[in-house]
Amino acid sequence: MSDLPKHRRFNILSLDGGGVRGVVEATILTRLVKKYPNLIRDTDLLAGTSTGAIQALGLAAGFTPHDLTEMYMNLMKYVFADSLRDDFRDLWKMSGADYSNKNLRHILNDQFGDMQLVDLDKKVVVPAFRLDNGPNSKKRSWKLKVFHNFAGSDSDGQEKVVDVALRSAAAPVYFPTYQGYIDGGVVANNPSMVAIAQALDSRSAGVPLDVINLLSIGAGFSGRWIKGQNHDWGALQWAPHILFIPLEGSVSMTDFQCKQLLGWKESYYRINPVLPEKLALDDWKKVPRLMEIAREEDLSEAYRWIKEVWL
Repeated sequence: MSDLPKHRRFNILSLDGGGVRGVVEATILTRLVKKYPNLIRDTDLLAGTSTGAIQALGLAAGFTPHDLTEMYMNLMKYVFADSLRDDFRDLWKMSGADYSNKNLRHILNDQFGDMQLVDLDKKVVVPAFRLDNGPNSKKRSWKLKVFHNFAGSDSDGQEKVVDVALRSAAAPVYFPTYQGYIDGGVVANNPSMVAIAQALDSRSAGVPLDVINLLSIGAGFSGRWIKGQNHDWGALQWAPHILFIPLEGSVSMTDFQCKQLLGWKESYYRINPVLPEKLALDDWKKVPRLMEIAREEDLSEAYRWIKEVWL
């Protein structure tokens, strides 16, 4: 069971996946921390998927939200670097991932080195999707894998931070698989419910549901839809949409679940700015525009919630 004092709440900060749009989260966090400098200090558990995983791991390692914002400003052009040679090799995106993960791996190695999850200053939860749990498993299958650094028999404390980040950020089509994993966003692009489940686990924090506060930050809402009521489609027609349905559909499902469990603005608050135009997950040239959107987002209600609930 939890050893929290009776008056103490358990604060979870959750960060969605979203490629370069993660700068929206980093910019919003920078604003929140400017208003409330102890926000990260008073966070008990950091959860992140894909680009959100990189941020959660960075915050747990002691980086500031401003540090993360600068990373997006300065390094995304290398992460999403492309060339005609690469496009030719990949038959113009028909065979092979859009981008190599080599540059991202080099950047993460520079930031984290050989640091393991157990070395982090904060507890973290990072979902990824394992493509094969092994030929010796009685129930061989692909499945969700949740990496965390809580103590216990199921701890992943000895995993390298770089490996966990690359596993969670291996978005299909955009990047190759990494060590048998793909992006956690295919099942948990919003990792809030994963974080709640881990916090409730008696082998981890073991906290009661009624002491949990959850601040969830998204990478921007970009509305998608399919016109019409009846579609007799096959694989070819569904192909342009099939990646985004689980990535974005699970986000709204998780938001609904958190509202039902914790109560909107009671113990749960979500910030996810509406994007006024389509902004691709890999368009690093739009980072300044994304930062502008995040700076213009009205956070007055968020400030009030943090003051009255989180603190």
